[in-house]
Amino acid sequence: MHPPKCFEMHHFDLQPAVAAQSSDLTSNSGDTEGDTCTICFEAWTTAGEHRLSALRCGHLFGKTCIQRWLKAQGSAGKCPQCNKKAKPSDIVLLYAPKVRALDNSEQEHLKRSLELEQSLRRKAELESAEYKLKFQAVTSKYGQAQQELQELKALMAQTGRSSASPSCSSSFSPLLSLSQRLEGSRTSQYSFSKAVLVSQAGGCRVLSYCEPLCCLLASQPSPHSTLVPGCGVKKVSLVNMKASQYVPIHSKQIRGLSFSKENNSLLLSAALDNTIKLTSLLTNTVVQTYKTDKPVWSCCWSLDNSNYVYAGLSNGSVLVYDTRDTSTHVHELEPLRSRCPVASLSYVPRAASSSFPCGGLIAGSLEGACFWEQMNETTYTPHMLPLESGGCTDIQVETESRHCLVTYRPGRSHPTLRCVLMALTRTPQQDSSQLPSCSCSPVQTFNAGSSCKLLTKNTVFRNPDGHGMLVCAGDEASKSTLVWDAGSGTLLQQLPADLPVLDISPFSVNGENYLASLTEKMLKLYKWN
Repeated sequence: MHPPKCFEMHHFDLQPAVAAQSSDLTSNSGDTEGDTCTICFEAWTTAGEHRLSALRCGHLFGKTCIQRWLKAQGSAGKCPQCNKKAKPSDIVLLYAPKVRALDNSEQEHLKRSLELEQSLRRKAELESAEYKLKFQAVTSKYGQAQQELQELKALMAQTGRSSASPSCSSSFSPLLSLSQRLEGSRTSQYSFSKAVLVSQAGGCRVLSYCEPLCCLLASQPSPHSTLVPGCGVKKVSLVNMKASQYVPIHSKQIRGLSFSKENNSLLLSAALDNTIKLTSLLTNTVVQTYKTDKPVWSCCWSLDNSNYVYAGLSNGSVLVYDTRDTSTHVHELEPLRSRCPVASLSYVPRAASSSFPCGGLIAGSLEGACFWEQMNETTYTPHMLPLESGGCTDIQVETESRHCLVTYRPGRSHPTLRCVLMALTRTPQQDSSQLPSCSCSPVQTFNAGSSCKLLTKNTVFRNPDGHGMLVCAGDEASKSTLVWDAGSGTLLQQLPADLPVLDISPFSVNGENYLASLTEKMLKLYKWN
């Protein structure tokens, strides 16, 4: 094959030729674009002198053509197509019969546009949820202001009738009295602070607060199920109020989360994959796994000895584990009556209380509850609590006041969801043959809506103002969180949500008190003002 005539020209004559060739190549691009050398316009070969080769910049040529091109340019050699510096040693031989590139630039552009659109849509949904809650709060305040205005008008009319020519001071006095009365009637309450999207696909279940790391933990299925299957917890930082890292833990749904009183960066979790696990949130790794022969529905730590943890099984048994023993459980508390799943576990620590000084474990199921009084490290005495038969979905304990909150789902005799506040009591020993008995008695009942399809978790805790206690429960019927005063039974607030509330957690950060409510997708944060 004879070399092309362009190589007989001087260096300065080559540039117009290449420009013309590049123009011809552009106009004739089509089926031969991936088969021909852009210098001589002849097909390159897979062997021989004109075999397929490339420069560092990636452009393709026949070997002899690019060698002559660079030799003709000397030390100022450049690629004929992109003008990047090149030298003969940059030539690389390629082994391919044909080179054709699939043009997917439009596909990549559409993919980026789709991702951007999805991100903007998620942001818009979150902002819409926040604005809805803010609008409801403003509407509530507007209604309160309207009521105060009506009271003022009524009082002014009454003042006008009582005196034909009231002086300025006499008319001002009742208004001042009303203002003082209204100001005194106002009490602290929760106000909406932030809505955080935890899981776009849903599936959140239980909630817990990690004080050392200043974050909330919400259980959820893996957001990347194909790469990391199973379930774990999503961290929600309370520093910037944003969802952050996902920590994989279990292979099936998580039903319980609990922190140790001594080491509250060590998370205890219970799941339907027949395991309970200890996870260090400092390293985000599972440090201990205990296998059971049944699905685990609940878990908790001992508040008297941080070496012991408890797991409530689907057959009604409670397994006792010693974290110093990594092999198996050290004790099994077998059910006295039914073998319903242990839906809730709460530990009552020992306290200097005249009414209830003992410590132990309250295990609640749909058929009732049992208080397992811990006599020593290995001995537990059962006390059946006098609860209503059937319908008990959750039991939570307020350790300081020695009260527990029992939740009943609607039934034939009671058509609404009920939260009953119980006082734990202990009957003293009458004689040497009779052992002391532990029991509970109802103090206050709180009624919610007529729907309860999910086993939601409610809570009772000290009023942030320091006076009395508050009871909070998720109401499926109104998709909201209800807040009651435990002493009077008065409904104080109804905090709206977009979906049924599954779990509620009070917590404090930097001296400020908050309330968190978890739905299947969202976490709502409320600040105590």
